[in-house]
Amino acid sequence: MGDKNAVLLVDDDPALLISVGEMLKNDYAVSSAKSGCEARELLIGGYVPDIILLDIDMPGLNGFETLQLIREIEDVRDVPVIFLTGIDTVESEVKGITSGAADYVTKPFVKDSLLARLAQNLEKGKRLRQLSMMEKNKFAADIDESKFEQTAANLTGTEKKILRLIALGYSNKEISDTLNYSVGYVKNTASIIYEKNHVGSRGEIKKLLKT
Repeated sequence: MGDKNAVLLVDDDPALLISVGEMLKNDYAVSSAKSGCEARELLIGGYVPDIILLDIDMPGLNGFETLQLIREIEDVRDVPVIFLTGIDTVESEVKGITSGAADYVTKPFVKDSLLARLAQNLEKGKRLRQLSMMEKNKFAADIDESKFEQTAANLTGTEKKILRLIALGYSNKEISDTLNYSVGYVKNTASIIYEKNHVGSRGEIKKLLKT
């Protein structure tokens, strides 16, 4: 189970959540949310899926509004989102893709087609995260090593590793992928680092370590 990619299903139809969950459970670790608000709370709380399947026509927050809010959450802003919807219009599909969705799948759908799209977009998402991390590593020289050692003086070895990646601009999810820790562990460790250095945010840490 721990080696499976995590999928978040967001749909207000309980029957669809069950049917799609059954369809994916052999290949993916599946979680579900019955609304955009519930999905947002789950993501803010530290759950980081590898891909999100998102309905559009939902009460409260619709899919487009939910996607916009997802992109504001640091650890999941780069997670691929596939709209899985019964709205089969060109206008809606164009709006979905231009809003930042990775793909647009209409209901009813064929299982094999959905699985293929999931696999394809997971690979794209991983490549984009790798490129993002490579780009951030280019700025390693911006860290003042004397300031880093001073700031890290009272940290453990693990905390030092996480501190350096925070300084490079890695999100908690990227740190998790790089060091093979859970996102929750990274988040808690980052809080300890802030507390030990009497700062309240990533931005303050970065300012401490700049050349």
